[in-house]
Amino acid sequence: MSRPLQELTSIPPSRRPSEIDRPDGSGGDTDDYIHPDAVALFNKAPWARKIPVFGMSCEGYGPKCTVALSLVYFLNKGFGNNLITISRYAMFVNRFGLTGTRYQRLSSIASMSTSVKAITAVLSDTFALCGYTKRWACGGSCVVGAAFTLAFGLLPATVASGNSGAGFLFLAKFCISNVDILSEGHYSRLMRRHPKSGPALVSWIWWFILVASLVAACVQGPLSDMQKPQVGLFISAAVQVVCVVFFVFNWYGERPNRVERAIDRRVKLRELNGSSPHSGEDLLAPGDGIEGRKKLNPENDSDREPAALHDEIVQGDCVLVPDDAVPEDELNDDDMDPEVVSLCCGAVEVNTGVARRNWRIIVYSAIMTCAVVALACVTILGSTWDLLWTSIAVCVVATVVSFLFLPMMIAKANTYFYIHMTLYLQFSGAMDSFYMAKKECYPDGPHFTFTFYNTIASVIGNIAGIAGVTAFAYIFSNQGYRFTLIVTILIQIVASIFDIIIVERWNLYIGIPDHAMYIMGDAIVYEVCYYLAWMPMVLLLSRVCPRGSESMIYALVASSGNLGSGMASTIGSILLEKAWPIVTKGAGKCDFRNLTMLLLVGHFCLPLLIIPISFLLIPSARVCDDIDVDGHVIQKGSKPHEPSSASTEGAPDSMAEAVVTGRPSAREDSQ
Repeated sequence: MSRPLQELTSIPPSRRPSEIDRPDGSGGDTDDYIHPDAVALFNKAPWARKIPVFGMSCEGYGPKCTVALSLVYFLNKGFGNNLITISRYAMFVNRFGLTGTRYQRLSSIASMSTSVKAITAVLSDTFALCGYTKRWACGGSCVVGAAFTLAFGLLPATVASGNSGAGFLFLAKFCISNVDILSEGHYSRLMRRHPKSGPALVSWIWWFILVASLVAACVQGPLSDMQKPQVGLFISAAVQVVCVVFFVFNWYGERPNRVERAIDRRVKLRELNGSSPHSGEDLLAPGDGIEGRKKLNPENDSDREPAALHDEIVQGDCVLVPDDAVPEDELNDDDMDPEVVSLCCGAVEVNTGVARRNWRIIVYSAIMTCAVVALACVTILGSTWDLLWTSIAVCVVATVVSFLFLPMMIAKANTYFYIHMTLYLQFSGAMDSFYMAKKECYPDGPHFTFTFYNTIASVIGNIAGIAGVTAFAYIFSNQGYRFTLIVTILIQIVASIFDIIIVERWNLYIGIPDHAMYIMGDAIVYEVCYYLAWMPMVLLLSRVCPRGSESMIYALVASSGNLGSGMASTIGSILLEKAWPIVTKGAGKCDFRNLTMLLLVGHFCLPLLIIPISFLLIPSARVCDDIDVDGHVIQKGSKPHEPSSASTEGAPDSMAEAVVTGRPSAREDSQ
């Protein structure tokens, strides 16, 4: 039970329990700690501490940080991002006048933009702008993202605007994903500092994202029905700019890069010296002997044997011990990291040590970024054959570089999730056009409105997503990884039957309305299955991730999933253009006869290939099993190959964190 507030206020910060006392270096909390700002708030407004989830979050991270994170996620990732996502069909098809086939191709751009956010995480750890690794990068991304969103909405209502709109969409989504991944990196470090409040903070953020997505659906659906989808983009641009306020005043509470690096350096020295803040032992100074320097910077040890990759991946902003273990006012010049280089009169700082330790991740991220950008350019400007050959090249590159630059088990998981998302083809251009075709174009169609298709279905889809999370916790938590993933695929395949029934209009013969059949079909079940596929990946990674690189690895796998989703849409557009075309324009000329064949191939035949791939890439273990870095089950009492990596320490603090942290979006790209 927490200590009374009046007693807490008399405890100097330096005397409050410190996580470094924990010998495993994993960080920790005691029931005594409450953030100083939270103490002040709770003394003035005791009722604030009783607010569910919020009170616990404030205790660990303070009210400013809690409010800033929740509002940034609500306005940026939740509300602003979903306004852009939901408005795409109305913008490209209704406003610009593109065909469903062309929209199918350009819609994949959104997922591609979120598949390169891993490079942002790497660059933010390596470079600090104006003294901060995340603060000004987030603020700048909000401003630039708002500009691209506004430019997207201001494009003239002509077919010629389609390509430009796709480019602005890619850049706007990329900026939003930057804020997302940098915010995740920040609160991941906060949760390592005070893990007790971690689940509360993530749950708080998660609910704000969920509510924001529902609000966005309620706003954008009616706007699209009124033939004013661009208004939603203007609103999105405005809320993105509002987020800048939180970074200008630094409500996240991020400390300067040199301070963060100095704290990391001093904590590492204490670890190497076997001392703690209360041990009374003298700290090893940076110049006290060669051995200390070698241990602090093992990359400088020429006699060191080449280490496994899982020993070399170190996230620059996520050390193995809490970053507030050393009070800032105790730092001195000896603590300053000599591997921080200033450029441009101090406007830019380069963490050369971080770059050296993370060189494999940097190379991997750079290669994938180049591949995605090339694919995006060909998607907008290239022919169908250009797109086909580029897609094949990107698939090969994505698979090969995973095994070249990542530990074997992580590479397998990364490749599996990419293939899983790729083989379940997306036909957004065809399906959206079918469901919302006008009566004059397709008299026998469902004729859904944007309000139903985007708003009502979105609400039900989010509820289904929550059901998927619950189902995993209660049904699949003791099942095998392979069993869970195979069942997920089979559910998706069965759910696709409902779409085929609607396309063939069989539901009308048995008296089931289109709206009721749609809710029972793939559009809703897909959300459930997405979570059932993503959460086993999160838990698998939590057991094989190197300590200190969890957030980075999650970002990489999430990016691969987003790339797979974009590739699924790209392959779908190739089939639409060359194999089974459809007609979505012209009075009485709409032709969706080939849609059934597309669904049979993309939602039945290809997803079945995921089943044998599961046996090749996923370990034969249960979700609840402890496994080593090679995917072998660790028997109770046996010694794992990599104790710190195989344990669940450092894993997400809750299933909600697994969903929020770095997860790719269901259907398209919530990032």
